[in-house]
Amino acid sequence: MKALNVKFEKLANMMQKASLDVNYKHKIYDLIDLDEVPEVNLINEDWIKVKVKLGGICGSDLQILALCFSKALIVFSSTPAIFGHEISGTITEIGSNVDNFSVGDRVVVEPILGCEVREVEKCTSCKDGNNNLCSNLDKGIIPPGILTGLCKDIGGGWGEFLVAHKTQLYKIPDSVSFEEAVIVEPLATAIHGVFKKLPEENDNCVVIGCGTIGLATIIALKAFSHCKIIAIAKYPFQLELAKKFGADDVFIVKKDLHIKKIGKKIGAKIVNPMMEDAMLLENGIDIVIVSAGSASSMSNAIRLIKYKGTIIMLGFPAFMEIDWSPLIAKEAQIIPSIVYSYDIINGEKQRTFQIALDLIESGKGNFKDFLTHKFSIDDYKDALEVASNKNENSSVKTAFYF
Repeated sequence: MKALNVKFEKLANMMQKASLDVNYKHKIYDLIDLDEVPEVNLINEDWIKVKVKLGGICGSDLQILALCFSKALIVFSSTPAIFGHEISGTITEIGSNVDNFSVGDRVVVEPILGCEVREVEKCTSCKDGNNNLCSNLDKGIIPPGILTGLCKDIGGGWGEFLVAHKTQLYKIPDSVSFEEAVIVEPLATAIHGVFKKLPEENDNCVVIGCGTIGLATIIALKAFSHCKIIAIAKYPFQLELAKKFGADDVFIVKKDLHIKKIGKKIGAKIVNPMMEDAMLLENGIDIVIVSAGSASSMSNAIRLIKYKGTIIMLGFPAFMEIDWSPLIAKEAQIIPSIVYSYDIINGEKQRTFQIALDLIESGKGNFKDFLTHKFSIDDYKDALEVASNKNENSSVKTAFYF
């Protein structure tokens, strides 16, 4: 089968070059190879083989390919790995211990590789249902890996086939297309973040970043709360999409002008520190959700947040250098959110993936507009260039199709 592989030796070589030469430049696709590899096999009779229909390109994938990622989590990965954790596809083979799926079922894959998947005694987090916080990601019947796509021997969404444990799969409803289903994973990430602190009625909530996660966050806020949604977009085409998906107001990033405009809009006190960006004080933003993992996004958040407000961190910044003083001065709090697990909706504890699937099936958001570009795996260089240059290509979600 054809697949895009990442190999540790190549990664280590490129990281060494980058550390030795500050002028070292590489293309976004230089780290990966298009290989012809053997089809993956079922790990045991609890596993299922899936033929990939669509494999999405995530921002975290692009960060790794750009060598802008934390080395702290490398221990929870193994190579050669076939990237891709946003996956919709069709079941082609099932183990004898699988009784709730059939060959031909259309499915999405929840990619977390926690204790149940690894068939080890559950850690404290997994016992509580928080497999996103599993501490056994380097143990069990499969190699180390946080997610499908970062673990060798099981495949990923950037290859024709993968295998998944029976607990990782969800059937796609008949009314939901493969194109919509590939958005379940980022939507689940957004929903899990929103439920970290669900806004109260009439709260002012700012979403920073209008890529896939940011737009999904807007839809989730619209679906599960009655707050005022203010979005901050980097590009004009994202502004239009944010409005379409339910934002009440959208502002384009421009120095600190957007901070001042938001402050004026909500009646906050605005101060202009010398040689610093503007900052909101009294009557600032109740909740800020940061979907982009960058220093500028976090700096914006702590300048917008109100006294004792809450910042929810969905982005995954490896390194940043910002002025943290406004955060301390306001006694604001940051709540990190990593991917998905369980969330409580209408008093019922549910898997976040199922909540995301139900939301797409409900028709409360036009998820057909998320997938803007599809590429054959043979055209992976073009695909990664499009995904990396959103403004030039008006790209939201780019995916490989098989």
